Amino acid sequence: MTSTGTSTGGELSAEERKYRTAAEGGDAADKQAYGEYLVGRGRVDDAVPWLEEAARGGDPRAARLRAITAKDRGQYTVADHWYRTAAESDGDCAFGLAELLLKRLDDPEGAAEWYAKGAELGSVKCRTNGALLLLRQGRTDEARAELEQAAPYDHVADRIEDRLIDLDARLDRYLGRIAELAALRALPPEERPADLDEQMSEFLELEPFSVLHTETEWFTSYPSFLPDAEKVYEEAQALGDPRTDQWHALLHYNLDRYEDACRVLEDGLRRHPDSRLLARTLSAVHLEYGELEKYEASLLPGAEAGDRTQQRRLGSYYRDQWRLAEARRWLEAADEGTEGDDDFYEEAADCLEDLEEAEQDTPPALGDEEEPRLAALHEAAESGDPAADLELGRLMQRLCRYPEAVRHYKRAAADPDNTHAPAASYALGRMLHEECGAHEKAVIPLYLPAAKAGDLDAIEGLGALYVRLDEPVKAEPWLRKAARFGRPDAASWVGNRVGDDYGDMEEAVRWWTRAAKGGRAWYGWRAGMQLVRWKRYQEAEGLLRLAWTGREKRDPLHEAAYWLARALHGQGRAAEAVEWMRTARDVHHIVRRGYSGFMLTTLFDPSMELAKLLVEEIATQEAYEEAETLLAPVLERSPQHRTARHLLARVAEQRGDLDAARNHLEQSYTPEGEETGPLLTAQQVTEVLRRVLG
Repeated sequence: MTSTGTSTGGELSAEERKYRTAAEGGDAADKQAYGEYLVGRGRVDDAVPWLEEAARGGDPRAARLRAITAKDRGQYTVADHWYRTAAESDGDCAFGLAELLLKRLDDPEGAAEWYAKGAELGSVKCRTNGALLLLRQGRTDEARAELEQAAPYDHVADRIEDRLIDLDARLDRYLGRIAELAALRALPPEERPADLDEQMSEFLELEPFSVLHTETEWFTSYPSFLPDAEKVYEEAQALGDPRTDQWHALLHYNLDRYEDACRVLEDGLRRHPDSRLLARTLSAVHLEYGELEKYEASLLPGAEAGDRTQQRRLGSYYRDQWRLAEARRWLEAADEGTEGDDDFYEEAADCLEDLEEAEQDTPPALGDEEEPRLAALHEAAESGDPAADLELGRLMQRLCRYPEAVRHYKRAAADPDNTHAPAASYALGRMLHEECGAHEKAVIPLYLPAAKAGDLDAIEGLGALYVRLDEPVKAEPWLRKAARFGRPDAASWVGNRVGDDYGDMEEAVRWWTRAAKGGRAWYGWRAGMQLVRWKRYQEAEGLLRLAWTGREKRDPLHEAAYWLARALHGQGRAAEAVEWMRTARDVHHIVRRGYSGFMLTTLFDPSMELAKLLVEEIATQEAYEEAETLLAPVLERSPQHRTARHLLARVAEQRGDLDAARNHLEQSYTPEGEETGPLLTAQQVTEVLRRVLG
């Protein structure tokens, strides 16, 4: 082992020297202990060689920790390697490997194999999580057998068993109650209980049944229960309330089952043709999935029947496509109508104002070179030319003729083997999401072909979609790839991920540095500040200068002046450091705006640090005078302030005024019997006097 020094620039502490000495002369366990010590202090770079040597020496803990550090840095192949070095004999490594395969490498079959092997090695986590995987695959009986074995040793397995029992019981209870209410509702009016409406309302509004559709995790984790839930909703049709159809459809929607959601809503509308709730929900689902023609068709019946919500939606839809006369018709109808006034949040007045602005603008148009090409492009597209369809899609999108653009993009993307398909699919996805309001989950499949083909915009865009869906594990590989190819926003996200979520600040600083050099000044501050703390001053300087350039756009970046002063001081450039610390003092009132509470009370004071630089580094009469001016208000607030008194003692001593120096030092000690603070004891005063005054 030849690794020396520290990646963060610090000196070895006595504690670390003890670990290091043991590792240099010891066995795999000693090397593992040192590696773990380093990881615990955020020094993964230094830990890696020690962990790898320990893992090669047969220590499974080192193999596991090395794999974890690699996984957190997105090095999944490396993580796979180190897990496998011990997975055959160590249940924890088998578990880590299974989790890696399942969650990062999209290999559920491989994960199941290693969960099973880990369970054989005695890993309760492997048995429990293997059972969860079986549940997600719909293999409920096998999963329950595994959970039964794990439950006595694992509270998680025990809780899963309880959840399965609870869900089963809930669905049975709903079925029973629905049957009771349906039977009562089927009675002749004179035989129905007087409080039947109250009973119905209580079940539909107060029972958890009304939020079953929001609990999608039940059905993604335990999909074998989905048919039972559907049966509950189908039986609930007998209650005659369209809300049960809406909830059934929303369960499918939340599970990303567009066709099933539409089927349920359309069936509900056949039974409740006047239900505005179902009609509005159906049109919203069509829009979320980018089905523009279906969206328009689903709006028209309600709009014609006077539903102001559908009228407003239809008017806005036409406005977005510059079909301004149709837009005005429906928006005026919505504004003047009386039906649907309960939807106060969907007023049409604001939409009419937007429409009036559009009517004063010039509608989008093609250029003189593009317009004459349309006929030939249409002819080529009709003959099956995907390139022509792709071009027409782009032109129709520019004209805001979105349904027509959709048709062309879809035709161009229909054959995945043609070279234009990925670009067409991605263009369609972007248009639907950014211009037409489609949901992220609906357009992810459209981004995938181009992302897999290496389109950098699609790669970064796909990662961003997953971020908006709060799925960072799925976002991470795409954004890492985009970051490696120079995308600063992706680099900043990756830096935040590894720094804030995994605590790996060394890796975070590398990504933040990329982001800063790509134009994101904020991350020059984050990286530079951390580098100063690690005493890597030269690296920090350039990043902090970049951060300072962005201060006019983001106020907190004024703080870069302070850290830049420290970086320059650390390089021995005292005069420059003083100038930047003066700047830091001048902008400190802006920096303070970004802090509150305890953070504000502990914030650095550039005036104090400027005074120290002036006294200890510049040490001229002019510097002493400036320092005295800076320290005067400090003593007004805190007459016994230790640092201020020490600096003033130094100034007095340099001027030959030993009495004044002694007076400053004596005023900075804590009298006997009083609580100590940031001051000196009497003994410390004596020691300082000897040192300062000789």
